[in-house]
Amino acid sequence: MRACKFHFAAQNAPTNPLDSARRGAMLVLIAALMSVFLIALVFTIDVAYMQLVRTQLRVAADASAKAGMEALTRTESVVVARQVMRDVLASNQVAGRALTVQDQDIQFGRTGANPDGSWQFLPNQQPYQAIRVSLGMTEGSGNESIPLIFGRILGQGSFTPTHQAVAANLIHEIVLCLDRSHSMCFDLSGEDWVYPPEIPVYPKGYITPPSPTGSRWRELDVAVEHFVRIIGERQIKPDIGMVTWGSDIRLGGNWRPHNGRSFPAVIVDVPLGQNLAQITPAIQTRYEDIMMGGTNMSAGIDRAVEILKADGTHSLAQKTIILMSDGQWNAGRDPISAASDAAARNVTIHVISFLAGQDLTMQRVAEITGGKFYNAPDGNALQEVFEELAKQLPVVLID
Repeated sequence: MRACKFHFAAQNAPTNPLDSARRGAMLVLIAALMSVFLIALVFTIDVAYMQLVRTQLRVAADASAKAGMEALTRTESVVVARQVMRDVLASNQVAGRALTVQDQDIQFGRTGANPDGSWQFLPNQQPYQAIRVSLGMTEGSGNESIPLIFGRILGQGSFTPTHQAVAANLIHEIVLCLDRSHSMCFDLSGEDWVYPPEIPVYPKGYITPPSPTGSRWRELDVAVEHFVRIIGERQIKPDIGMVTWGSDIRLGGNWRPHNGRSFPAVIVDVPLGQNLAQITPAIQTRYEDIMMGGTNMSAGIDRAVEILKADGTHSLAQKTIILMSDGQWNAGRDPISAASDAAARNVTIHVISFLAGQDLTMQRVAEITGGKFYNAPDGNALQEVFEELAKQLPVVLID
């Protein structure tokens, strides 16, 4: 009986106002947290979706640029390249839809090096070896903006992603254009008619092959071998050839046993092609025979240009001559005229002056053709120049 009274008393006990206040506060807090959670959920879903769409847009742009560059390289046709790019874009959907691209959104041009080592796209410069495609889901692009899933709740109903892709295939055709005049048999003192110790003095030294240890030709051999090694480490290698030049000369009767021999101004030692492995052996064969002639620099330039522009070469290739000489022009036509002709045919000439100092004619040859001029005062510097040139010859760029 006492227990029943206690139960009755408990049921009819007065309500504590503090408990009601706590319950009300918790409801408010839960409602606030639910709102925050809902906003976070909406934000997370839309951000993830936006990132997905941006990734799809990037993939579509990159694939289109790469495919267009491949088509341009293969067919050398801008029309074909554009169509291939459109086909690729049609097959790479973004946010569930195929993209359209305007003619102005596909640009053809070239790439150029910046002083910091980065590369920039140079629109409309020929011959084309780079493509830039600009895609956007924006007004006027032909592609509608992307509607967000929950963003309209927060007042942001859509977003407009954009992306640019640049593909460059630097098809490179290079001719080494090397001075093999008799001065390349001299030693490294920079003095004329001074040979390495193991070579007889003039006149016997004149009809003696270059020294494989102390001649200028030996320093060139080491530098070019270094150049070949660096290029050879690349997965994709340029087409390369080599010409050596001196001047037309015929030995008279006093130079037995070589009396009556004629030496042409230019010899094509290695034809243009995938012939990197032939370069070093071709240079080293020069230790086996005498080297004659003066410095007909333009003869070497002209023949190198003929090789680079011959039928069968690639019209869109970046065409480069690496010209090396240890002396000043003293035979043939003015090298500046030869350089002007090379520039008119889109051939770049990088020039190396070995031991000879800051030769103004050689500097102008480089400037006229858009190349670089290097002065190499000794063998180590010559090797560094060839190393720099090897590293400046890129193959494929994607931005």
